Amino acid sequence: MIFLMFWALAVAAAVIHVTAAELWRRPSERATAFLLYQLTVGLGVAGLIVFVGHALRPAETAARIGWPTSPNFQYELGAVGLGMAIASLLSTLIRNRHYWLGVALSPSIFMILAASNHLRDALAGNLASYNVVTVVPDLLIPATLAWFLYRVFTLALARGASR
Repeated sequence: MIFLMFWALAVAAAVIHVTAAELWRRPSERATAFLLYQLTVGLGVAGLIVFVGHALRPAETAARIGWPTSPNFQYELGAVGLGMAIASLLSTLIRNRHYWLGVALSPSIFMILAASNHLRDALAGNLASYNVVTVVPDLLIPATLAWFLYRVFTLALARGASR
């Protein structure tokens, strides 16, 4: 549920930012703002939560997912989350759409496959809240990133073609 809240927080913060900066009529800047909020909040902050949960609190996190504790595996999963967080948070400093694509691609593939794993596990009877509820943001965040990346790239191409 917390990852879904971060996704919604990123959308709300982007709406506030775009409104305050009067970007609604500037599609490229609007899409960039929404993308950066999803990268930094949807992936970045979520990656920090993954790190804390799996690397620093493996037993509690595993119990909430309905899985057996595996501290070594969970530490590695937490390390992935930390790497995702650092790369995502750097998106605000590295203002390059190709960098953003790279930052979004790997975690998106991971999240989609994790969602399919959680779904399979839920269908097998594991209805633990962290197992079932995680499926929604694991699909929603990559879909949102894909949409805003598509917008950023197509708008950049359109600007380049009009020059």
